[in-house]
Amino acid sequence: MDLSFLDDEIDEQATCNKVRRFFKKQVPRLIRLSGLNLVSLKSPELSSMPTSKPAGNTNEDRIVRKLEAQRIITAVVQAIRICGEPSNTILFGVYLQGLPNWQVEQQLGYGASRFYQLKNQSFLNFADAFAEADLHVYK
Repeated sequence: MDLSFLDDEIDEQATCNKVRRFFKKQVPRLIRLSGLNLVSLKSPELSSMPTSKPAGNTNEDRIVRKLEAQRIITAVVQAIRICGEPSNTILFGVYLQGLPNWQVEQQLGYGASRFYQLKNQSFLNFADAFAEADLHVYK
Protein backbone atom coordinates (compact mmCIF):
# COMPACT_ATOMS: atom_id res chain seq x y z
CA MET A 1 0.00 0.00 0.00
CA ASP A 2 1.46 3.34 -1.08
CA LEU A 3 1.02 6.00 1.61
CA SER A 4 3.46 8.50 0.11
CA PHE A 5 0.65 11.04 -0.34
CA LEU A 6 0.75 11.51 3.44
CA ASP A 7 4.17 13.13 3.01
CA ASP A 8 2.74 15.94 0.86
CA GLU A 9 3.19 19.20 2.71
CA ILE A 10 -0.07 21.01 3.33
CA ASP A 11 -0.32 24.78 3.44
CA GLU A 12 -2.49 24.92 6.55
CA GLN A 13 -3.52 28.58 6.32
CA ALA A 14 -4.43 28.32 2.62
CA THR A 15 -6.34 25.08 3.32
CA CYS A 16 -8.26 26.75 6.16
CA ASN A 17 -9.15 29.62 3.82
CA LYS A 18 -10.29 27.22 1.08
CA VAL A 19 -12.49 25.23 3.48
CA ARG A 20 -13.90 28.46 4.96
CA ARG A 21 -14.83 29.65 1.44
CA PHE A 22 -16.40 26.26 0.73
CA PHE A 23 -18.60 26.56 3.82
CA LYS A 24 -19.47 30.22 3.24
CA LYS A 25 -20.10 30.15 -0.53
CA GLN A 26 -20.78 26.64 -1.76
CA VAL A 27 -22.52 24.90 1.14
CA PRO A 28 -25.38 27.47 1.37
CA ARG A 29 -25.94 27.14 -2.38
CA LEU A 30 -25.89 23.35 -2.16
CA ILE A 31 -28.42 23.50 0.65
CA ARG A 32 -30.69 25.72 -1.46
CA LEU A 33 -30.29 23.47 -4.51
CA SER A 34 -31.00 20.35 -2.50
CA GLY A 35 -34.23 21.86 -1.23
CA LEU A 36 -35.99 21.90 -4.60
CA ASN A 37 -39.52 20.57 -4.41
CA LEU A 38 -39.69 17.54 -6.73
CA VAL A 39 -43.51 17.50 -6.56
CA SER A 40 -43.73 20.87 -8.30
CA LEU A 41 -41.53 19.75 -11.19
CA LYS A 42 -42.96 18.13 -14.25
CA SER A 43 -41.79 14.69 -15.26
CA PRO A 44 -38.69 14.69 -17.44
CA GLU A 45 -39.41 14.70 -21.14
CA LEU A 46 -38.45 11.33 -22.56
CA SER A 47 -39.61 11.64 -26.14
CA SER A 48 -37.44 10.38 -29.00
CA MET A 49 -39.07 12.86 -31.38
CA PRO A 50 -36.91 15.87 -32.23
CA THR A 51 -38.25 19.21 -31.10
CA SER A 52 -37.29 22.81 -31.57
CA LYS A 53 -36.74 23.33 -27.84
CA PRO A 54 -33.28 24.27 -26.56
CA ALA A 55 -30.87 21.39 -26.09
CA GLY A 56 -31.24 19.53 -22.82
CA ASN A 57 -34.13 18.78 -20.57
CA THR A 58 -34.41 21.48 -17.93
CA ASN A 59 -36.66 19.43 -15.65
CA GLU A 60 -34.28 16.49 -15.79
CA ASP A 61 -31.33 18.86 -15.21
CA ARG A 62 -33.05 20.30 -12.12
CA ILE A 63 -33.69 16.84 -10.72
CA VAL A 64 -30.10 15.81 -11.36
CA ARG A 65 -28.80 19.02 -9.72
CA LYS A 66 -31.08 18.45 -6.73
CA LEU A 67 -29.95 14.87 -6.28
CA GLU A 68 -26.30 15.80 -6.69
CA ALA A 69 -26.67 18.64 -4.17
CA GLN A 70 -28.36 16.25 -1.72
CA ARG A 71 -25.54 13.74 -2.19
CA ILE A 72 -22.86 16.37 -1.54
CA ILE A 73 -24.67 17.81 1.50
CA THR A 74 -24.92 14.27 2.89
CA ALA A 75 -21.17 13.87 2.34
CA VAL A 76 -20.56 17.21 4.10
CA VAL A 77 -22.56 16.07 7.14
CA GLN A 78 -20.76 12.70 7.20
CA ALA A 79 -17.36 14.42 6.99
CA ILE A 80 -18.30 16.76 9.84
CA ARG A 81 -19.27 13.76 11.97
CA ILE A 82 -15.94 12.07 11.21
CA CYS A 83 -14.08 15.16 12.46
CA GLY A 84 -15.01 14.43 16.08
CA GLU A 85 -15.47 16.91 18.90
CA PRO A 86 -15.23 19.88 19.09
CA SER A 87 -14.85 20.18 15.30
CA ASN A 88 -18.27 18.77 14.51
CA THR A 89 -19.96 21.10 17.01
CA ILE A 90 -18.16 24.11 15.52
CA LEU A 91 -18.76 23.26 11.86
CA PHE A 92 -22.32 22.05 12.31
CA GLY A 93 -23.28 24.95 14.56
CA VAL A 94 -21.72 27.78 12.58
CA TYR A 95 -22.18 26.57 9.01
CA LEU A 96 -25.21 24.30 8.99
CA GLN A 97 -27.30 25.77 11.80
CA GLY A 98 -26.17 29.34 11.08
CA LEU A 99 -25.29 30.12 14.69
CA PRO A 100 -22.93 33.05 15.34
CA ASN A 101 -19.39 32.18 16.42
CA TRP A 102 -19.88 33.64 19.90
CA GLN A 103 -22.85 31.36 20.55
CA VAL A 104 -20.92 28.21 19.61
CA GLU A 105 -17.99 29.55 21.66
CA GLN A 106 -20.22 29.79 24.71
CA GLN A 107 -21.78 26.40 24.04
CA LEU A 108 -18.31 24.83 24.05
CA GLY A 109 -17.07 26.94 26.97
CA TYR A 110 -13.99 28.35 25.22
CA GLY A 111 -12.69 31.89 24.95
CA ALA A 112 -12.51 33.62 21.57
CA SER A 113 -8.84 32.95 20.81
CA ARG A 114 -9.06 29.25 21.70
CA PHE A 115 -12.31 28.95 19.74
CA TYR A 116 -10.68 30.35 16.58
CA GLN A 117 -7.72 27.98 16.97
CA LEU A 118 -10.16 25.10 17.23
CA LYS A 119 -12.16 26.43 14.29
CA ASN A 120 -9.03 26.45 12.11
CA GLN A 121 -8.23 22.91 13.26
CA SER A 122 -11.82 21.99 12.37
CA PHE A 123 -11.24 23.25 8.82
CA LEU A 124 -8.12 21.07 8.52
CA ASN A 125 -9.97 18.07 9.95
CA PHE A 126 -12.81 18.61 7.48
CA ALA A 127 -10.39 18.84 4.54
CA ASP A 128 -9.02 15.43 5.58
CA ALA A 129 -12.48 13.89 6.05
CA PHE A 130 -14.34 15.25 3.00
CA ALA A 131 -14.11 12.65 0.25
CA GLU A 132 -16.02 14.50 -2.49
CA ALA A 133 -13.24 16.97 -3.28
CA ASP A 134 -9.67 17.63 -2.19
CA LEU A 135 -9.87 20.89 -0.28
CA HIS A 136 -6.21 20.79 0.71
CA VAL A 137 -3.76 23.35 -0.62
CA TYR A 138 -0.27 21.93 -1.01
CA LYS A 139 3.05 23.76 -0.69
